[in-house]
Amino acid sequence: MGTNVSNRWTFVVAGLVINLCLGTIYAWSVFRPPLHEEPYNLTTAESVIPFSVFLLAFGISFAFSGRMIGKVGPRRPALIGACLLGVGYLLSYGIAIFPRSSLWITSIAFGLIAGIGCGYAYNPPIAVVGRWFPDKRGLSLGLTVMGFGLSALITAPAVATMVSMLGLANTFLILGVVFLILLSLLGSMMKFPPPDWNAPSQQTSVAVKQMSAATTDYTTNQMTRTSTFYITWTIFLIGAGAGLMVIGYAKLIAIDITGLKGDLEWLATLSVSILAASNAVGRPVFGAICDRIGPKKTLLTMQMVQLLCLVVLFPYSKSVTALYLAIILFASAFGAYLAVMPALASYFFGSKNLGPNYGMYLSAYGLGGVVCPMLMAVIVGPIPTYNMYVQGFYATAGLLLIAIFLTFIMKAPKPSEPI
Repeated sequence: MGTNVSNRWTFVVAGLVINLCLGTIYAWSVFRPPLHEEPYNLTTAESVIPFSVFLLAFGISFAFSGRMIGKVGPRRPALIGACLLGVGYLLSYGIAIFPRSSLWITSIAFGLIAGIGCGYAYNPPIAVVGRWFPDKRGLSLGLTVMGFGLSALITAPAVATMVSMLGLANTFLILGVVFLILLSLLGSMMKFPPPDWNAPSQQTSVAVKQMSAATTDYTTNQMTRTSTFYITWTIFLIGAGAGLMVIGYAKLIAIDITGLKGDLEWLATLSVSILAASNAVGRPVFGAICDRIGPKKTLLTMQMVQLLCLVVLFPYSKSVTALYLAIILFASAFGAYLAVMPALASYFFGSKNLGPNYGMYLSAYGLGGVVCPMLMAVIVGPIPTYNMYVQGFYATAGLLLIAIFLTFIMKAPKPSEPI
């Protein structure tokens, strides 16, 4: 592939399609109902286990993928991810042969094997695009990871149609073949720009110039010895955790607070689709904003939007309009973290080691997905009431105030700090 300006956008398109495939995990709720029926007969609690195993394997393997990218480049981990994800789906076809072992088969094949594959395949496009777009980091990374958030809107209806027409086992089989071929082709394209390549020169705002002072490419070990890393890691944990809390509770909020029950429950279900679309669109939108005004002001804008939703909009979302407005704004700000944080890591610590460095950052996303939803679950309790939800919103807002303070004191690492 050449090194002209137009060709580098090929990596963004490839990354977006890779993420569309990987994001099929967000459509797991469509896979579950058939598992509850004959001949599988899984309970509701059992059918969520493969999903949880997948996310855990994804979070752990992402860091290993980053380290591998640092040693051998992006192509090999991308191909390993393609093979593991495709094989994981293919092996899930085993439920057709051993239906009574469907929990073990889906947990190991889909959860563990495909989950590890997802972690290995997710990292390379981020590392590659970060290198090819030093001038438009936010926008390019936002478009790359947009596919993961957008995936459920596309894959959920497609999976539902295949399951109803072909059955669950055959759906796993078809997806396995498609993902194995498509991700292998796209993964083989992943490569860094040559050493003598330079991005096209363009006007860069003062805000971005101030934030892009990473004249040194930090290794992961050097990065984790700076205070900047731990401050920004905590910001990511709180911001992403708050977003994952709302993702987990979106439909329940629509039912319990807005009162969308019975004949109106379809409006509650629609809120989940609106959330997915907003989550996806927020990534390139805030990524482009980040390119223009810098990561610090962008983060503060995202946090203020989240705070407004938690303190004002969600507690008073008695109407469908208020609910949808809250979901659109909050989900957009949540999705933005997946574009702004890799851009921030690149601004502060250089783009050469973005793969392994962002691998460390994503552990904050995984931990945040445990802390904030669990905090909400403890506060809301087994019998949710309006007041309990509001207390949960306010508690999350309290965490967000800590993140806002950390964003104000956040600054680029001193050149002497990691030495």
